[in-house]
Amino acid sequence: MGKLRKSLLSSLIKKFAMAITGFVLASFLLVHMLGNLQTLEGGPHAINAYANFLQTLPWEFLWGFRAVLLLCFAVHFLTAYMLVLENSKARPQTYAVKKSLASSAAARTMIYSGSIVILFVVLHIMHYTVLNLNPEFKTLDWVATSGMYEGKSIHDVYAMMLLGFSNPWVSAAYIVAMIAIAFHLSHGVSSMFQSVGFRDEKWRYILNSIAVAYCVIIAAGFSINPAGVLLSKYTPCKLFPVCQVSKQFEAQKAAGKNPIYIDYAFLNEKSGGAKCSIAIQEKK
Repeated sequence: MGKLRKSLLSSLIKKFAMAITGFVLASFLLVHMLGNLQTLEGGPHAINAYANFLQTLPWEFLWGFRAVLLLCFAVHFLTAYMLVLENSKARPQTYAVKKSLASSAAARTMIYSGSIVILFVVLHIMHYTVLNLNPEFKTLDWVATSGMYEGKSIHDVYAMMLLGFSNPWVSAAYIVAMIAIAFHLSHGVSSMFQSVGFRDEKWRYILNSIAVAYCVIIAAGFSINPAGVLLSKYTPCKLFPVCQVSKQFEAQKAAGKNPIYIDYAFLNEKSGGAKCSIAIQEKK
């Protein structure tokens, strides 16, 4: 009886830890998504200033925040794998089959969608933070023409985003990963309330609906940039100035320039630069 009580207590602690760390990670996703959507401001100003603000925070705050995120990430997924192993050992096969039939597809595949999330996070950091998948992105700089960074040379995150997502395989992988994350969240956000005792039969439907709405918002919000870049590159709808930025980047890279500065003067032209237009560009 003592062993059973200890086992149940241990499982409850793990589920509570998953709920708390899951809440932190899900909240970070929302903030990160809103930050990324500053690319829709119509140019590099907002997203570059935002990114530079984060990068130049005092190291205590910046690395303290990163350490908390890393700890939450590690605790969340380690406890998840431990619970899966415990459940597989404790339950008879027949019960597991019945439970599988009764649960949702998202619940049954949490361990797989979670594994995709881990892989995506590692690749995403390598691609857009450490920049070791595309080291040439490190050469991208931008001189602010207004705001608190006016006259200062800072990293051109806007151009980096356009160039990175102009690769169809990268954008496709990113969107697929967002769908997997949404699938993971659709069950995780709802079960998070149950783990901390906030969900009962009365609130089950409401909380499940909130979880689904949240995961759709997250997936759609993160998919706007890669989808918008692909549309701008391959269709007449020019949400982002992908062609202009790519041409300038390739020309300066070929000339051996370092750093590389993208001239965004075309955004002020009457043609609109980054505006969505159905006009077909004239062939040279």
